[in-house]
Amino acid sequence: MSAWPHEARRCGLAALVLPCAAALVAWAAMATGDDPDGTLLGRALLTTALPAATALACASVVARETMTELHLTLPTRYPHTVARRLCAPTVLAVLAATALVGLLTATGRDIRPATTLTELAGLTALLTGCAVWGTARRGSAGAGTALVIAVCLAKLLLLDRVAPQGAPQGVPALAAGAVLTALALRTLADGDRSGALTPHDKEN
Repeated sequence: MSAWPHEARRCGLAALVLPCAAALVAWAAMATGDDPDGTLLGRALLTTALPAATALACASVVARETMTELHLTLPTRYPHTVARRLCAPTVLAVLAATALVGLLTATGRDIRPATTLTELAGLTALLTGCAVWGTARRGSAGAGTALVIAVCLAKLLLLDRVAPQGAPQGVPALAAGAVLTALALRTLADGDRSGALTPHDKEN
């Protein structure tokens, strides 16, 4: 049990603050104005701000480690260590999403809590999977960030126009995110295939 607080501290303050800050921004965007449906910007931030911030936080967790070669020699497998660290921003994201939806519902905003939570869960899983996988493969959070931006734009500009919100978007996104996260952790287990774990190759 003592490993969990230690790994949470290893995530860094920014990774722990990002999900909460994004939820606050989304709440402010939706809570302002007289329209209970929220503005166009408010609805976009409601569905993407928290998932994107959580994904970027998780990417920073993967890229933050500077002694990966040492971790590969320890009895605890490195992917297990990373998975423990990813739990911290993930749990914060769950709490922030619940608080965000609860506050908006309590203040009379016209949102469907179950639909919104399902969509938030699915997009968070998908963006996190993209961020972690891209970071693990390329050894840089920049690759993961680029994937997060691309998927967010695809959702806002394309997917929202053709697919209904809620389960039709959330469930497939949740499954895809789980697969990408598993592939990322598998990549981290193999230093020969992980861009983050081959500093010698980078020098050459």
